[in-house]
This record gives sequence, structure tokens and C-alpha cells, in this order.
Amino acid sequence: MRFDSHLPQDEVRFLEALPIPEMHSRLAALHHNGWSFAALGRSLNPEKAKTTVHYWVRNAPTPTPQRRAIPQAPNHSLFHAVPTLRTPQARSIAPKVPPDLRPHLRELAQLSRRYRARTPGNSVTAQANQELTRLAVQLHSYGVPTSDIAAAAGITYRAVARRISLHAKKDK
Repeated sequence: MRFDSHLPQDEVRFLEALPIPEMHSRLAALHHNGWSFAALGRSLNPEKAKTTVHYWVRNAPTPTPQRRAIPQAPNHSLFHAVPTLRTPQARSIAPKVPPDLRPHLRELAQLSRRYRARTPGNSVTAQANQELTRLAVQLHSYGVPTSDIAAAAGITYRAVARRISLHAKKDK
């Protein structure tokens, strides 16, 4: 969700009237009091990118006493800065690897570690490798995250992602 907050018009006019170093110092004070880089950049005329405003704030001269009060920043927080017991927790709705399949995945991963391209296709290692790939692709098609499959099998995320992507290339 994006909030289009802008500085008050009188503050924008005040900023435009300031010399560059004082404007940068004022922007730093505004940012320090809760205004986002994006809101500050959107308020300027012409609009500036938030990275530009960030650069100005970071390189602003040492803070000087402000001649006028700094406007209050809008509060658009959708969450608490400090978690509390009542803070809602984000929960994944993705399915998990079935608990009864985890030991089997670990066993297949251990066996398939020794698999190489020259391994005969009827060996235990090659069959374990094929079965692990089949299960990984099947679980992924059910919506199980790749990281969960990797954790259950005890192998790296990259190894599972490669198995899934290579299998997808074969199907095309």
C-alpha cells in the first residue's frame, strides 16, 4: 500500500526560498522528524527521486537551528514498531512438506549425493537421484516452497531449485 503524503504548501515554498545548503539541512531535519525520502521528493517542484533526497540528507551540512517549526509527519504505520503480544503475525498459507515424507527425502538426498553423470541408470544412486527430483518437482507443483523442500531434504536451496528448473526445461 502506498501513501501519497506531501509536505504542506507553505513548507514547500519555504524550502524553495532557501539557499541550497540550508535547504539540504532543512530536508535532513524533516527526515529526522519522520518524513520519508519519498514524501520529501514528491513534495519538491520539480519532483525529485528519493535517492536524490537521501543523498542530500546524508551530505547535508551539520544541523543548524531551524528558523521555523518543523511540520508533523503523517503516521501511516500499519504495524507496531515494537512487536507486542497482540501484534498480528504474518503466517504463510503455503503448504508444507508432509512430516512422513521428510525422512524419505533425507534418505534420498544422502544416496543421491554420490550420483554423477557417468553413474549407471539402474544403480541405487541414480534411482535415488531420479526419485528425489520427482518428489521435489511434485511438491513444488503442489505449492510447497523450494526452501521448505530443501530444508526437509537437508540440501541447499540452490540444489532443489536446479532440479526443479532442469525438470521444467525437459518438459518443454
